[in-house]
Amino acid sequence: FKFKMEEKVHYPVALHKENGEKNENYKLIPLVNVILDPGMEFMGRQKCHKILLEKKVKTLNNGVETNLYKWDKVLADFESNKSLDPVKLKRFKKTEYFTVLDGRHRCMVSFYKEYTHIPANLYESF
Repeated sequence: FKFKMEEKVHYPVALHKENGEKNENYKLIPLVNVILDPGMEFMGRQKCHKILLEKKVKTLNNGVETNLYKWDKVLADFESNKSLDPVKLKRFKKTEYFTVLDGRHRCMVSFYKEYTHIPANLYESF
């Protein structure tokens, strides 16, 4: 099924983080503004290559190369509609794009599920 252009579709956000703090002050960032690191791109090529090509998702040549090994667990969380924490993003230079500090699996499963946005806390530096 396809979403309306103006509709913001994303996973449900948990009311509280695991440490008990409230999840607040997060923003909904368009997924196409998330830059993939090599590990995310590798997983994307296996799981949702066509979607990433269609959306012309940007990739970093350097950065985290760690493989995404929790795909099945995070996908199961999405499939069960589990409320999750926002990801942590950092603005890439002075652009409209962001790199992922925390939440690489949530970003990639969101692409896979064809969501339009990702709930995110934005950081200047980490």
